[in-house]
Amino acid sequence: MKKHTNTPTNKKDFSGSATHSIIRLLNFIIDTVIWLCLYFSAAYIFDLYFVRFSSYVINYLYSIALGLLIYLAYYAVLEFYFRKTLGKFLTGTQVVRGDGGRITFSTIVIRTLSRLIPIDILTYLFAKNGLHDRLSNTQVIKTKS
Repeated sequence: MKKHTNTPTNKKDFSGSATHSIIRLLNFIIDTVIWLCLYFSAAYIFDLYFVRFSSYVINYLYSIALGLLIYLAYYAVLEFYFRKTLGKFLTGTQVVRGDGGRITFSTIVIRTLSRLIPIDILTYLFAKNGLHDRLSNTQVIKTKS
């Protein structure tokens, strides 16, 4: 008896299709707004209750580090545990490996760090998938609704 697997033979064969550019842009906008809200909330709380530096340079570096930490945690935690960020929840999409399988934590780390490459957002002008999708061998697909 042949064992049935959910691994597709073609990228277009599983629960959805490669996601349209407008939905990817919407995911980006939603996730950026949420990340900024988290960042400003955390920065306000830390400034009010925990951390105050007298040096402008240290405050600047601290702000960058806090923003980067929240950014990395937002994407890595949500995409690893749920295969979705909040933007993807709202648009009905999810992250999968290039072959349609479940992603690993190391794949998510590569995907998340690749988003920090400044030209990543510009790659959508020339291709369906972004640079972070290609470097991590992942794709965003529509989920069944």
